[in-house]
Amino acid sequence: MDEIRAQGARGVWGFTMVHRSTLLGVVLGLALVAPSAASAQVDPNAGPPLYPDIVEALPAQLQIQKAQQRDILRFTTVHLNVGAGPLQVRGGGQIAPCVIDGIAYDQCTVSTQQILDAQRRVAAEQPAGTALFHPQHNHWHQGAVALFDLRTTLDDPSTALANGVKITFCFVDVVFIGDPGTRKDHPVNYGECNGDLQGLDPLWGDSYHQSTPLQELDVTAVADGVYYLTHTADPENHWAESNEGNNFAWVKVRLFTQGGNRKVSILDHSPCAPVPAVCDVGGNP
Repeated sequence: MDEIRAQGARGVWGFTMVHRSTLLGVVLGLALVAPSAASAQVDPNAGPPLYPDIVEALPAQLQIQKAQQRDILRFTTVHLNVGAGPLQVRGGGQIAPCVIDGIAYDQCTVSTQQILDAQRRVAAEQPAGTALFHPQHNHWHQGAVALFDLRTTLDDPSTALANGVKITFCFVDVVFIGDPGTRKDHPVNYGECNGDLQGLDPLWGDSYHQSTPLQELDVTAVADGVYYLTHTADPENHWAESNEGNNFAWVKVRLFTQGGNRKVSILDHSPCAPVPAVCDVGGNP
């Protein structure tokens, strides 16, 4: 089957970025099969694989908006690749309908992560979940990219009082996080929300502004007080990374009421490591 290529809509939110919508990520009844060994693109001459390392910038630009009598906590998040190799994801080629959280989509495909070597040859492949075509925004999204919650105890997800869905995004190189003097040596290799190829190069980040659908939690029923807003990348462990233990970021927040309106302030946050951009690229918390 021919590869499907869909052009992504474009937009600007603070810096150059791809306009995207978000959905949720667990696929039910997907009638697709993974690529066979015969269709694998692993290069027998490839060198050692260079793995990505996806870390999260702190949730930033927090605010509470009133929407239809509900209090909605909104925030910006940024995925950063601090690994030696890119996160590269290809579609499976076979397109079929699927159902995600009760919503039917006409075009879905299996995804495959390709791990590249220093010459960008495919050194290894592995299944990477599911991608879907979003008709309203005319581009493709990878499934289960991130999960948010608001909890009372940092290390205990069972204390969550507000849970998000496993949202999906397209991956593109949006903001360079390396030394500005080396920017010319790091061209954009992933710039479209295509079904056949998406990714995030080393020293690049992909940002999701707080105005994006589902960059939000409903806190209407959450009492004023101190909580932890947490962000987990790759919650279903679809990607092979050099470090699987740093996909979690948090900010400690206080919810309060002032002048009849709900407000939020940040009290503390997870460490600004392994790169300063963890705290800087998403905006000053």
